[in-house]
Order: sequence, then C-alpha cells, then structure tokens
Amino acid sequence: MPPMQSIARPVGDVSVKRAAEALKQSFDDLVSMANISVEAAAGPDIPEAFIALAHRAESVGWPLDIAEEAIHHLAQEYLGARGTFSD
Repeated sequence: MPPMQSIARPVGDVSVKRAAEALKQSFDDLVSMANISVEAAAGPDIPEAFIALAHRAESVGWPLDIAEEAIHHLAQEYLGARGTFSD
C-alpha cells in the first residue's frame, strides 16, 4: 500500500476551499486504500478514518472544524462525480 500524501500547511486564507485543496490527495489515497464509507463522510457521521485525516490536517495547522468540513465537501464532490460516471 503506498503511503498517503503529506498535507500542505495553511498559508494565508484558512477556508474550507483551501483545506479541501490541501486534503484532496490524502482523501483520494484514503478512499482507494481503505474500505470506508464515503457516503457516511458526506453525511453527519464522519467515519473514524476521515476523523484521523482531519486530525492529521489539524497537526499541520488547519483548524479541526475546517478540516472536517473540507472532508465533508470532498466526500460530496466524490459522490457527485461518481454519480456522473454511473448515469
């Protein structure tokens, strides 16, 4: 299993959009490596693996609430893209 990508530290504007950009590669790696529910991450109950990713982001300077919201956003985006391909 390849290692997950590092998460860029926040520089300047600390927004959900920027956090999502910083977390995207790690999010994608996690989805491809683990049997986790992206659907749950898109809803109110984020799976533990994604909570751990949010804490990794927090450890490099992202506010935890922003990181969790970014993961929620990435999950919704992922599911939307997946729905587009299956239509």
